[in-house]
Amino acid sequence: MKKRVTLILLVFAFTICCNSNGIASAKKIMAHYMPWYQSQPFRGYWGSHWNKGSYFNPPTTVASHYYPLLGPYDSSDPQVLASQALLMKFAGIDGMIADWYGIADFWDYGLIRDSTNCFIPYIKEAGLEFSICYEDATVGNMLANGYFVPATRATAVAHGQTVMQWLQTNYFTDPSYLKLDSRPVLLCFGPQFFTDSEWTTLFNALNPKPHFFTLKYSAFVAYPTKTGEFDWPSPQVGTTPASPTPTTQVISDINDFYIRAASQHWGRYWEHFIAGAFPRFHDIYAEAGGSSYGYIDANGSYGAYGTSTYHYTLERALQSSADIVQIATWNDYGEGTIIEPTVEDGYLYLEMTQQLRKEYIDANFPYVAADLRLPVRLYTLRKENLSNPAVMAQLATVEDYLFANNLSGAKELLDQIECSALHVFTSAWLTVPGDGNWNPACDFSQPPDNIINFLDFAVFAENWLTETL
Repeated sequence: MKKRVTLILLVFAFTICCNSNGIASAKKIMAHYMPWYQSQPFRGYWGSHWNKGSYFNPPTTVASHYYPLLGPYDSSDPQVLASQALLMKFAGIDGMIADWYGIADFWDYGLIRDSTNCFIPYIKEAGLEFSICYEDATVGNMLANGYFVPATRATAVAHGQTVMQWLQTNYFTDPSYLKLDSRPVLLCFGPQFFTDSEWTTLFNALNPKPHFFTLKYSAFVAYPTKTGEFDWPSPQVGTTPASPTPTTQVISDINDFYIRAASQHWGRYWEHFIAGAFPRFHDIYAEAGGSSYGYIDANGSYGAYGTSTYHYTLERALQSSADIVQIATWNDYGEGTIIEPTVEDGYLYLEMTQQLRKEYIDANFPYVAADLRLPVRLYTLRKENLSNPAVMAQLATVEDYLFANNLSGAKELLDQIECSALHVFTSAWLTVPGDGNWNPACDFSQPPDNIINFLDFAVFAENWLTETL
């Protein structure tokens, strides 16, 4: 036991000492992003990631213990994507890693492909980078469900080669695609289907070959195919509220990953690795008729690191020798690992990200907590004024200002628009659907309750006067 504790301390010291003062100036903070949501207002139906079939009834209830401050949205909605890219930028996040299901029009894989393509231009406009985390289990699903003709593993491997060549043509050569040593960075959640030799075949035609990162503890792919691994929360060995030491498993699991990162595998050390950070794990799967993976609390006792699981995991990652830190996740509502603004947590996790970026990467990082409110104000006003072309044109100007870093101009114009909206809100006061003055855009309460009353006024006032939304 003493030897193990000593080893943990030595590895932790090693991960810090590899960087001057524990700071890696070139370190990138990337947010794992789920592009898999469909919304009725934008697309005409609610996707399963919001309703889990008939278990939830959006927008009143969604398949999560947490409710997005933007409301249940569509991953192809340009108004959502603009605000999300701006939120990432203002939070100090360098880009997004898309959870990606390939190029085939099978199940919802094509929708995820298309939504990823919709988001990338906004990521680039914000000056951010993007990368891909490929779910190769999708190929197993396609093989098992009759997509391939003939239905053979050789056909599936040929499809995988096509996918990799598509990535090289469409993503890897993009100047905004995340790279290490001039090579594109590709993650795989697993692998769960392709074998080591098959991955070698998939990469044969690529030049340069990607830096390939697999999920932690993956023994499915060896060197030289993979560069290293990425960390991920482990709820199955995580915490429970009744645990006498609720953070022990979180600390132990992260220590184990950093020990693994400093160890030899197949006679070699990892060339690179991707550290992980996460706010909690609180999935909705049991409530949706399935089984929960486990639970990791958002708070605990982390000694000098404080009481926040997110602050602890992100600070540990920034102190490590990893070139890339992956936040898990930006918006996986089903598993409750969200850091984007929610009704329950507000901007808490983005404010922590700002703080730690200033401490560990860039002391002159220019954005502050108040700036995080601006993209949400922009989105909220857009949804309230869809039928008002004049206001929508003003809001397009606000978006331009925000992407151009003219935050003072954006705030001034948002203030003017919100002030003019006061008379609209008062005219809808105490109305319900069917009343002559009913205006659904004034039903600000979350979730909407089909009456304009003090619940809506509280949200309106907070937004208009204190800019907390």
